[in-house]
Amino acid sequence: MRVLLGSVLLGLLVVARIAGAQAIPPARAGAWRVSLTIGTSTFSGAATSTDESKGNLVFRPYRPTMLGVGLTYGRERARFGLFAKYGQPGLGFRGVPDAGEGSAAGLLIVVENAFHLASITASAGTRVARLRGGPVLRSSLGVTVEHWSAPGTPIRTLLGPQAGLALEFALTGSLFANIDGELGFMPGSPFQAEDLPDGFRLRSTWRRTLQAGLSLRL
Repeated sequence: MRVLLGSVLLGLLVVARIAGAQAIPPARAGAWRVSLTIGTSTFSGAATSTDESKGNLVFRPYRPTMLGVGLTYGRERARFGLFAKYGQPGLGFRGVPDAGEGSAAGLLIVVENAFHLASITASAGTRVARLRGGPVLRSSLGVTVEHWSAPGTPIRTLLGPQAGLALEFALTGSLFANIDGELGFMPGSPFQAEDLPDGFRLRSTWRRTLQAGLSLRL
């Protein structure tokens, strides 16, 4: 899936460059848009070792491919949107032993598809700048609700803020491509305290997402 995401990003950049060199038909006046996205997320925090003498040992969700749909309302300057995403993060254990000469530089163990992650984000965005050639740079702020689940454990619900920056390209009068970067923060952890080994504690969680998508103005 990560190879597919890279191909999508490269394809959108090529198409956008070609489209930018051509005359784009006048845009329709519709204020509603529907969108499809594909991206990947990385996490930090979540759970860390309480014994610093053992080095930097962490448990965290591991790089899910996230598929999403969205609905927005507004014009170029201001938009409001609702977005839903789904993915299956792995469970990653990373260790950087605090040892002496000749020790391993680090260790990463991943259990694939350990969780089901569904999220809903409500956000408001605005145009920051129109770049040379036509692309538009947009920023957004919103609130995200995440539902984490795994076999044999109760659903964990987290709520936190999210900020984003997107580059939007017009492909036709009604079809747009975008490349987005998002940063989200959750005050809690997707893990349950009772599921952690001894010597670990829950931490707040940061999420960084890179995604590409297409949107259609209705």
